[in-house]
Amino acid sequence: MNAPLIILAIIFAVQLIIPKARLKEIGLFGIIGFLSAVGVIFGMAAYQSWRQYLTWQSNDLSKLFLPPYQGWDYFVFYVRTRFFNSYFLSLGLGLLGLTAAKYFNKKYQERFFEPIEPYLLATALFAVGHPLWLFYSIILLTVNFLLSTFYFLLSRKKDYRLSFYYLWLPTAILTIIISEWLSRLPWWQTFKF
Repeated sequence: MNAPLIILAIIFAVQLIIPKARLKEIGLFGIIGFLSAVGVIFGMAAYQSWRQYLTWQSNDLSKLFLPPYQGWDYFVFYVRTRFFNSYFLSLGLGLLGLTAAKYFNKKYQERFFEPIEPYLLATALFAVGHPLWLFYSIILLTVNFLLSTFYFLLSRKKDYRLSFYYLWLPTAILTIIISEWLSRLPWWQTFKF
């Protein structure tokens, strides 16, 4: 079960079902979406850690890695590196992206993002994990360039703002879907923990 993919799909479905104006009235949609993603993904990592503990405990050889034969630090290190570290890093990047987006948006009179968009960006950066946030950023910039170019060529307007309101999450979903293919690339291991 891919918890990040499911939570992103649910948040995106809510975003599509509830009209944009209504979500602006609610105001907390972005915060709730971000906190839901954090809760679900770290909850899933905790569940996987619990399952790992039960699996090791049920085997005569692997239970030697658990107390009383071994200290808790080995097990905690194992589950942290296997289930949590990727999301600890992407959570930091998501919060950094959220802070930067809100700061620059406020500094330039809301020119770049609608109020909810920094939270969608943070949710996407967090949910894709490490190292997928690198590929997410590349895909997002490519989509932005292509859509901006296409829009400019069609409209010929010099002053326009392309909203990514409906693209933050689908781009993250696409990134997670193609992650199986990306993980087969030889340089994938360079970015992985």
